[in-house]
Amino acid sequence: MSNRIMKKTFASALAIISAATFVPGSVIGTTIAPVAITASAEAVSGDYTYEELSNGTVSITKYNGTDTSVTIPSTINGKTVTRIGDNAFIKKTDIVNINLPSTVTEIGNFAFCACSSLTKVLIPESVTTLGRGVFASCTNLSGLVINAQLTEIPEGTFQKCASLTSVSIPDTVTSIGNTAFMECKNLETFTFPKNLTSIGKKAFYECETLHGIVLPAGVKEISEYAFGNCTTMNKIYFQNGLTTIGDSAFINCESIKNITLPSTLKTIGTNAFANCKYLTAVTIPDSVTTLGTMAFTNCHALTDVTLSKNLQTIAKGTFISTGITEIAIPEGVTSIEPVAFYNCKSLAKVSLPKSLTTVSDKAFGNCISLKNVEYNGTKAQLAAISVGTDNKALTGAAITYNNNSSSSAYPVVTNILYNTQYHQFQLTWTPVQGAQNYGIAVYLAGRWKVQTQSIAASNTTFVSPKLTPGKSYKVVVAAKVNGKWDTSNLSKRAVTVTIK
Repeated sequence: MSNRIMKKTFASALAIISAATFVPGSVIGTTIAPVAITASAEAVSGDYTYEELSNGTVSITKYNGTDTSVTIPSTINGKTVTRIGDNAFIKKTDIVNINLPSTVTEIGNFAFCACSSLTKVLIPESVTTLGRGVFASCTNLSGLVINAQLTEIPEGTFQKCASLTSVSIPDTVTSIGNTAFMECKNLETFTFPKNLTSIGKKAFYECETLHGIVLPAGVKEISEYAFGNCTTMNKIYFQNGLTTIGDSAFINCESIKNITLPSTLKTIGTNAFANCKYLTAVTIPDSVTTLGTMAFTNCHALTDVTLSKNLQTIAKGTFISTGITEIAIPEGVTSIEPVAFYNCKSLAKVSLPKSLTTVSDKAFGNCISLKNVEYNGTKAQLAAISVGTDNKALTGAAITYNNNSSSSAYPVVTNILYNTQYHQFQLTWTPVQGAQNYGIAVYLAGRWKVQTQSIAASNTTFVSPKLTPGKSYKVVVAAKVNGKWDTSNLSKRAVTVTIK
């Protein structure tokens, strides 16, 4: 099955960069390597083939019956049943209900895989270990209760369980494996365990009806394609502690409108948010040092972007066909790679840093509205930048040189203090000559909203009201000079505060 990746928005750029493709992995049908279990020869009792383990308990290796409702015995011939073996009930399509005894501690690989009529399962508290693909392709499984003291939901455990609508995982679980809930196409709500630290590759890939998710603070990395093609998911709540968003982690999550990235984030992978076509704004925190190829490509509604001050490169195709209207490339960036802003037809203004040495081919190709370039250096320094082909919009724009870094036409925030007792922040900024008043605006719901316009010209500090701990805000200070508020280049001027 091929992944639904981004539309071809331009023919010429394909010679430089090709769209990513993906064939999802599947544990179904995977050959299982032999597992060494010390056991006696198999025997048959009623509908069950079993073997005695070295500890004197029993493992059921095969179910031979045709019942629709199956109650697995807790003992066979006087010996306790502690294990359901690999493939023991695989493709038993007659089974509608299964009752597991409280003596079972382990369920082996693919034990109930492809039991397509199975509707309800209660995994008892006694179970501490699940194998791979245990309930994969149980397409009618709609009732799931996990009381087990598990630490892991392994690879492919509930893959293609298309009738699951709601899942709650016990707090003992710390890891959700690769493809664990992949293609659970009707899964709407999922409660993550509070002790979760790891989400595997494609864990929720193509969970097309999954709504908002709240990720626990312990999660450090979101793996490749983890939530790819979750087309209904409209909200994601990240927590501080997250360091990596993997390649294509949220690709094609087209219903997402707003995200707040945590201040601990370091890496945003290739295609991480590609094709999130309703995403309107993103602030990439200064903790981020790596921004992957095509990370936000085809985010058509994305108009407002603030870049991390610790980037050195704007990667290939990062913002292709977005709705950005202006962008400030921070000091420290030395290279803008091919097609980085290709086809950004609403991009009207670009601020370039003095550190920039290379603008690659088509970096600003087809940016038909680009008319103004602000350069933080001299004319001679700008001339020394290597500019590749098909950047006529950039080279033909009006240039403003700002080579006096000590002066500022607008307030520059110089200090941010936090009050942890009352959950407030305090801003301090540089004074602006001729200022009549200062004002504070906050970026909310896709636009700037004024909080106050009445700060006296003699005052260069602002203390916020009490706010919600852990929440981040994008804030800008403006000055009123000669009766007019200076609202130019707000994205470049803004700072991000996270309430403590």
